[in-house]
Amino acid sequence: MDLRLLATADLHLGMRFAGYPQAQERLAEARFAVLERLVERANAEGCRLFLIAGDLFERPNLPQREVLRAANTLAEFQGELAAVLPGNHDYYAGEAGSLWKSFRERAGDRVLLLDRPKVYDLRHYGLEVLLYPGPCTARHSRQHALSWIETRKDPRDGLLRIGLAHGSIEGFSADLEGEYCPMRIAELEALGLDLWIVGHTHRPFPERGATGARLFIPGLPEPDGFDCRHRGHAWLITASGDRPPQAEQLQTGTYCFLKEELELEPESDPARLLEPFRTPEAPHTLLRLTLKGFLASEARAALRSELEELRGELCLLEVDESALSEWITLERVQAEFSRGSFPYALLSRLIAEGEPYALQLAYALLQEARR
Repeated sequence: MDLRLLATADLHLGMRFAGYPQAQERLAEARFAVLERLVERANAEGCRLFLIAGDLFERPNLPQREVLRAANTLAEFQGELAAVLPGNHDYYAGEAGSLWKSFRERAGDRVLLLDRPKVYDLRHYGLEVLLYPGPCTARHSRQHALSWIETRKDPRDGLLRIGLAHGSIEGFSADLEGEYCPMRIAELEALGLDLWIVGHTHRPFPERGATGARLFIPGLPEPDGFDCRHRGHAWLITASGDRPPQAEQLQTGTYCFLKEELELEPESDPARLLEPFRTPEAPHTLLRLTLKGFLASEARAALRSELEELRGELCLLEVDESALSEWITLERVQAEFSRGSFPYALLSRLIAEGEPYALQLAYALLQEARR
């Protein structure tokens, strides 16, 4: 019998976004909102299993109200079971830890914490499924948490075997020092399970749901910074033990982080240059904009006005103008320097020879010498 499930990871509930004070509250709230939407989508799709492959929370010591909010949200899942794996950010440190103790008490009996390296038989939940989790017990580890799993020898019991892990995957994840429970795809494949859901890496894998894939990385469901180049994803999977799963990649995020670079020319129209960022998505867009090139003084004043207007439309705007220079015209040289002077001769010659970079450097040095 086919099983329909939703797989996510790395929600990092409780992130503070201190580096983005203007958007801090909205970004923090968005992480809880995406969990709510994922549960709603799973319910609408008739999913029987909801899987979180680590880092539901940003850290193991969060305010109780945030832990309870997450537990209450997962309790709204209408399928048979929501299962949560501790990741390296919200690692399981035993029952003494207040985070998972509070979570377990509030979540109810249809939310299962996968805090032990053992086989979880879900048949008493009405699911023909065995879960093989690798829970994290520390922030860093040079060993993955899957060594307890024995290679499967072609059982014919009709059960679907699903592995859940959290850590880096060689050749795909950024982990130069091997500190994040490193795994190799060949290792996972050798264990002979029907399906793997792996958290920690913040970009999804495979691209768009490759045919025949049995390993799925959900990636971030809600972007968390300018190094995140996607809009947030999760996997909607239909699986069975006798054939490869069918997967649909869901776009789940609200906010978008963009890094853009604009090359300006002396007569550039600032309004036209910035028009592509004035979209219906602007209120949910955080833009880091780098400006380069040359711009006439009149146009630069207009640019500043347009940037202030755009700042009011976007969620966040950061602008780097350090590589943007003012375009020096012959009229300006004539107004500032007397004919026959060395500065006049030098600057007018550079203008005539079409040397804008040398012109800007010479003008800046002359301005410095005049102070």
